[in-house]
Amino acid sequence: MLYKSLILLAPLMLCAANWQDAVNTAVSATSTTQKSTTTSGTTTSQSTATSGVKEALSLGTKQAVSLLGKEGGYLNNAAVKIPLPASMKPVATAAEKLGGKSYVDDFVKTMNNAATKSVPKTASILSDTISNMSVEDANAIVNGGNTAATDYFKTKAGTKLLSAIMPIIKESIKESQVMSSYQSLKGFAGGGNATSGLTNNAIVGQASSIAKGLGMGDSVPSGDEDIEDYIGRKTLDGLFYMIAEKEKALRSNPMASGSSIIQQVFGK
Repeated sequence: MLYKSLILLAPLMLCAANWQDAVNTAVSATSTTQKSTTTSGTTTSQSTATSGVKEALSLGTKQAVSLLGKEGGYLNNAAVKIPLPASMKPVATAAEKLGGKSYVDDFVKTMNNAATKSVPKTASILSDTISNMSVEDANAIVNGGNTAATDYFKTKAGTKLLSAIMPIIKESIKESQVMSSYQSLKGFAGGGNATSGLTNNAIVGQASSIAKGLGMGDSVPSGDEDIEDYIGRKTLDGLFYMIAEKEKALRSNPMASGSSIIQQVFGK
């Protein structure tokens, strides 16, 4: 009798065992799917954030370089206009009092024109810096302050940018006669007439001598290299300022970008 009962129950036991195996398999598959979905979701999120940041930075840097690289990009924008070096202001004041304001204006104009001519050279470096951005960098920018991206550029590309623009600054200085204006300004402030036929060395020497006599010896920069470095640094200051302004505008109103991915990343 027991034997017959076991025979009758065997199919039911086998069915139950198969059902349990099926349940275990389904649970395992569901768990695996959930893990896969979670991992996929995280990857997509990070990928989206990185793509959004890169697109935003590309847009902002292109706009900044375009604005500064057009005629009058520096000179006609009070926020980035390169002023006289602090050490030259006493000399400029003296020149203006003697009717030499045009020399001051020419010097400022030629400095700013040199900056405008050099800034397009920064585009490729900025682009490379964006391309090489890591996921961690992108996340830090998304969750950072209003100028986190601009600060990233300063840290990652500041030195490269300066090295890239300096040859153009130097060439622009020669082409736009920055040093001629600079020396004329010093000569005029020193009491010499820039059109009197004096050589550049004579003008500089006369300006330096009179400046020292007036107690303004330290107000005359020492040479060409100082001016080149000054223009280079101010060129980058203006570039970073414009990038920061574009970044802040984008963060405050990502809808204006017209990009769905930028809106998704920054439109929190």
